Amino acid sequence: MISILEAHYGHIVERLLKCWGSPAEFSDLFDDLFFDTRATHRSGWPDDVLAELQFLQKLHELAYDTNAEAVVEEVADDIKWV
Repeated sequence: MISILEAHYGHIVERLLKCWGSPAEFSDLFDDLFFDTRATHRSGWPDDVLAELQFLQKLHELAYDTNAEAVVEEVADDIKWV
């Protein structure tokens, strides 16, 4: 079973894996994924993919961020599986 993100955006999963465990690199990647710095007028992420990306971001913060205590909140697994 794979997630929607894996099924439709495998190249993004590859990028996530390369920086997993590095708070600075992970943050930079998320900035790139969410903020259009190339003036390409991105249309945004589908809701289910956005939910999965946000879940992974929270999970990474809880696991690797030195300020994790500041972001601790209930993390719901809203990933859609295919």
